[in-house]
Amino acid sequence: MIYNWITIIILTAMLSGCAQQPRQRLGDTSACMNYRSMMTAPMPPEAMQRLQKQCEVSMQATVTTPKRN
Repeated sequence: MIYNWITIIILTAMLSGCAQQPRQRLGDTSACMNYRSMMTAPMPPEAMQRLQKQCEVSMQATVTTPKRN
């Protein structure tokens, strides 16, 4: 009897853990998502560096820094 309850509890825990939505990185821009998706693609190094630079520029544009007067 207790074996059945333990099996049900473990199965429920496994299923609920798999059902959770993956969390998106905070502040991820479309340029960075594009760069990360293309990281494993066979591309020339220059194209990869261009994607990386676009990601860095887009991240700097989204980060707001307080201005000092």
